[in-house]
Amino acid sequence: MRVPESWLREFVDLDWDIEQIAERLTFSGTSVEDILRPFNVSGEIITARVIERFDHPASEKLIVCKVDTGKRIYTVITADKTVNEGDYVILALEGATLNNGLKIEPREFKGVISEGMLCSLEELGLEEKSDRVYRFPDPVELGVNVVEEYGLNERVLDIEITPNRPDCLSIIGVARELSALSGRPLNKPQPDVSFVDEDVQFDVEIEDVEGCPRYSARIMKGVTVKDSPLWMKARLVAAGVRSLNNVVDATNYVMIELGHPVHAFDLNRLKNKRIVVKSAKGGERVLLLDEKEYELKGGEVLITDGENVLALGGIMGGMESGVYDDTRDLVLEVAYFDPVRIRKAAKALGISSESSYRFERGVDPNDVELVSLRLAELIQKLAGGYVLRKFWDVYPRKIEPKKVMLRKARIEKILGTKVEEPGDILRRLEFQVEDRGDSYEVLVPTFRPDVEREIDLIEEIGRIYGYEKVESKVISVPAVNRGWGEKQLFRREISQFMKGMGFDEVVTFSFVDSQKVKKWPLVDREPIALSNPIASDMDVMRTSQFYSLIQVLAENFKRQNRDLKLFEIGKIYFKENGNFREIETLSAMSCGLENPGDYTDKRSVSFYTIKGVLDELFFRLGVNVVYRAAEIPGLFPTRSARIYVENREIGFIGMVDPKLLDEYDVKEDTYFFEIDMELLRKYASKRPAYRPTPRFPAVRRDISFLLPKGFESVKIIELFKKSGGDLVEEVGVFDIYEGKGIPENMVSVTLYVVFRHPERTLTDEEVNKIFEEMVQKAEREFGIRRRF
Repeated sequence: MRVPESWLREFVDLDWDIEQIAERLTFSGTSVEDILRPFNVSGEIITARVIERFDHPASEKLIVCKVDTGKRIYTVITADKTVNEGDYVILALEGATLNNGLKIEPREFKGVISEGMLCSLEELGLEEKSDRVYRFPDPVELGVNVVEEYGLNERVLDIEITPNRPDCLSIIGVARELSALSGRPLNKPQPDVSFVDEDVQFDVEIEDVEGCPRYSARIMKGVTVKDSPLWMKARLVAAGVRSLNNVVDATNYVMIELGHPVHAFDLNRLKNKRIVVKSAKGGERVLLLDEKEYELKGGEVLITDGENVLALGGIMGGMESGVYDDTRDLVLEVAYFDPVRIRKAAKALGISSESSYRFERGVDPNDVELVSLRLAELIQKLAGGYVLRKFWDVYPRKIEPKKVMLRKARIEKILGTKVEEPGDILRRLEFQVEDRGDSYEVLVPTFRPDVEREIDLIEEIGRIYGYEKVESKVISVPAVNRGWGEKQLFRREISQFMKGMGFDEVVTFSFVDSQKVKKWPLVDREPIALSNPIASDMDVMRTSQFYSLIQVLAENFKRQNRDLKLFEIGKIYFKENGNFREIETLSAMSCGLENPGDYTDKRSVSFYTIKGVLDELFFRLGVNVVYRAAEIPGLFPTRSARIYVENREIGFIGMVDPKLLDEYDVKEDTYFFEIDMELLRKYASKRPAYRPTPRFPAVRRDISFLLPKGFESVKIIELFKKSGGDLVEEVGVFDIYEGKGIPENMVSVTLYVVFRHPERTLTDEEVNKIFEEMVQKAEREFGIRRRF
């Protein structure tokens, strides 16, 4: 990345010279490899005007010009016969040095002495090859030193930008670094654009949202495509980009300045007057601006007009929709493309452009409007025309800034020194920082995709503060056992709870049979296959601990051990979006007698037995859950449910499908649950608090409803709790009856409601009134009726 010094200073006012700038950037992690002088010109090279022109008296190939510098008139000989009287030119006088190393001195050409040289852009280092003397398009002040006026004495920082810092692939990005380092304000561009209200047939549509989450377009009309002014050429060449024409140069200028690649289409070359972003199917052929035709592989992001390919999104524009001398109306594209898709496409096609270089590292998806306005402002300044007020901005999948919590104590612990006002350092880097007492809540700007964790924020603080300020110390680590961590303590607490509920802990292999997983997919997760399994029935990593526990239960069952309560706290493994993931879960499986140690207790384990274990666990951890009936492959359809906390699934529970049990030769009803330990720990924030014994008595009412089989009685419970308000202390199911007097496909469910007032005794009259209103509301809302 080449950064001209003068361009950099437009955005941050520094007292440092360029050597100090280079040193501070390098110490902060933005390595300056060299300080360059891109133009090898010096001396008196000034603006002048040709006031007289005539043929050389002794040579047909030469002409003689009288050139006015404002102070005196010089005689100059040139071979460019297109030079005319009135032309404003650049004159190199005696003692000047040109870019090719030529030193100017008076020279005789067949009897006529030339006192200087009329310069082309090649001699100034602004073009690789010129065929004519440069002429200013408009009158200029005479005698102005071109080297100083147009920055041909510019010094340029050659910066090595690491792949994780796409924000520094721009002038504004490097200026932001210097603003943070120096404490000086960052002067961001404030585009000033005049708009015109005009209706136009145009539209933007994104079909490939994954490849292009955001696409914007702005229309300009009446532009004049021509050569760029000298200041623009000089600045672009200093930054390492060649000049083409004023419109294309404006797009490159904005890309270098703001770090966001942009593109300009000729509106009149868009046959359907629309932009449609889609994914390549493969086999399409497209002619790009490098004048090469490419056959697409499939998956590339295409910019089309619905039918014809206009550009290869994020990589390069197409020849047929490009900007040419006859272009008058423009479509200005500012978009955000998926970095992975751009990198894959560029590599597959063997294309490397300034655009793909930036997009594949990640640009800011949320600076689109600023970039678009800056581009329109610059083109309006260079090419004239007018800008339509309407702005097409399609953003179906908004990318939000990441939120990261930063502990203040952690900063000093990691850096080994106390940093005054670390929040201000982050704010100077344009992070949004809120002080939360012992920590900071930090919103990471979307132009910093490299900052994801607390440690990344500490690194930012450290490098801006200056690692050279950190005092060197001999590391001393006391040999003190810190004990178990929070996660380990939580795991132990759950383990002890399960043991207290009569379950035996098991530890099993994480490898299971892929055929079983495929046939009974309890969870919708892609298993991870082992490249070298130890056995054919242990060829994938488990996606649920069910497959491990059912194997243990079956082995015990074969050995006449049929009253089982097993649990395991372990990890499950799966693929998600191409990435490998592992999650710690609590799983339990039970069958046989509920209390085999008591010969008088003939009850078998049921759905409510194992649900009761979970209910007690959730109560102790202060987690409010909701059970929702669900059909889960491998579990019995009407006796299974998913478990939610705040509408987020944390697990499931159910009776194992008898068909599955037959495959393991298990003849008892078996029940299973699995809970995400990480989510459980996240929501376990409140524990039951002590409540004093109530001073006033409770009043209980019972009601029996005739309900269709399959009806979820929890709906009535939730309605009673809501309708009764603060007076309802408890609601539950008291009895379930099927038999004589109950219609077919119906069931009688008796519920109880406990009422209590914290400050007085409730009367029967007021309880009866409230209870009757609750019952009538249930009958109306659910279409049910009371039994008695």
